[in-house]
Amino acid sequence: MPATPDRSATPRVRVIKRYANRKLYDTRDSRYVTLKEIAGFIRDGQDVRIIDNNTKENLTSVTLAQIIYGEERSQKH
Repeated sequence: MPATPDRSATPRVRVIKRYANRKLYDTRDSRYVTLKEIAGFIRDGQDVRIIDNNTKENLTSVTLAQIIYGEERSQKH
């Protein structure tokens, strides 16, 4: 009998849906989140994926660039 993979050893991806109104919805916690909260998830070592709710396009890299830009800007002020 083949071994069953241990699901607890594999981190679950936190899926964030981005809506047309630019709101970000965390499907794991069923609530809206901010870019700052997403940055916190990443700092905590969570695997985060941001997708467009309508097109299902992966917006993770674009959103991460926004987070980095925002943090760079805030450090300069």
